Amino acid sequence: MNNLTQFDLKLLQVFRTVVECGGFTAAETSLNITRSTISIHIANLEQRLKLRLCHRGRQGFALTQEGQQIYNGILQLGEAQQHFSRLVASLDNQLSGELVVLSSDQLPPSRLSWLAKVIDRLAEVAPELELCLDTAPLQHIELAMLRDEAHLGLMPGYRQIDGLSYQPLFSTPIYLCCAQGHPLFERPDAEIDDALLASYPAIYPGVDIDPAGRAQLQKLTPKAKAYQFDTRLALLLSGRYLGYLPEELAKPYQQTAQGPRLRFIKPQHYQYAFRQSLVRKQNPKEQTKVQLAFELFHAMMDS
Repeated sequence: MNNLTQFDLKLLQVFRTVVECGGFTAAETSLNITRSTISIHIANLEQRLKLRLCHRGRQGFALTQEGQQIYNGILQLGEAQQHFSRLVASLDNQLSGELVVLSSDQLPPSRLSWLAKVIDRLAEVAPELELCLDTAPLQHIELAMLRDEAHLGLMPGYRQIDGLSYQPLFSTPIYLCCAQGHPLFERPDAEIDDALLASYPAIYPGVDIDPAGRAQLQKLTPKAKAYQFDTRLALLLSGRYLGYLPEELAKPYQQTAQGPRLRFIKPQHYQYAFRQSLVRKQNPKEQTKVQLAFELFHAMMDS
């Protein structure tokens, strides 16, 4: 269950009621449905979660360990929804003016779909807001938030600046690649090692990254610089360089009508996580606007 639907939320609410009533029979009155219907709902939920949530039968109702964890998660979800509702209700005046969100990286299609949902929800709860979305270098985003020129940033959280608050948002594995025309393109993985990789020019991001990524890049010989993945892809497709890309960007070039143009090199070995955080100023000038947007961005990531 990667994304919660309204049906999922309904099933979770049924499960919560059953737990709090102490069993299926006791929950019939609260839910106003029959025991057999409750049983079907719980079975559907277990199937969707691929987990056994509870024991039921002659010995009575009892949660499994996984069921207890799911119940705890439902309580946390309910608290988050209540907190967000209170936040919206507490706004004395309708929010208006610009909401500036800056991203240090171009988002892949899957993240763009998430961002579209965030924008739709923002337009619903604060229709007078004028949303301003753009990409900018890391240093520019940090400075813009510290100066209250931007409200939120989507950026790697490995370098944390005093005065900013970082909330991990998502993590994407990126893999070492080379393209058709590169000497290693046809070379079997079994023949490739650190020493061989170091003998070829490679692309580096040009900024400091987290320790895991640093350890991988230290095995390579930097000869070209490209932070954004699309410009990094262009360098790779020249066939002259090694470099790291996320699977979503590389995949179209791994399977083409003319055959593969890009390959991963020992993907289980040469990879690291590219992590991004949702960042805000700790004490922003427009606190209510920032808090609302921050809560919404994070809530939609879990939906």
